[in-house]
Amino acid sequence: MIDLRHLSTFVAVAEEGSFSRAADRLRIAQSAVSRTIRDLERDLGRQLFDRSTHHVALTQAGHATLDSARAALAAVDTLRVTADDAGDCIRCPHDGQKNGLVEAF
Repeated sequence: MIDLRHLSTFVAVAEEGSFSRAADRLRIAQSAVSRTIRDLERDLGRQLFDRSTHHVALTQAGHATLDSARAALAAVDTLRVTADDAGDCIRCPHDGQKNGLVEAF
């Protein structure tokens, strides 16, 4: 199952061009980055990176997936901002709040 950790790690490796630099950026071990990418590739059924000893490059599938991963992460950031902006409202006005009071069931 793909989660946000998979996507943020994928984007970091793609942007950094290196598993070790992505690990530094994410403040996790390089082995965790490698494992997360391997899990994501298994879940997608596609190799996302061509790997060599000193170089990492996106495959065609990686290029095709990168914008969607960034969009998904941006959507989550927007969701968090929206939730923060809403405050502690239990029921918003469009859900039945009248004159500052929440209707009882």
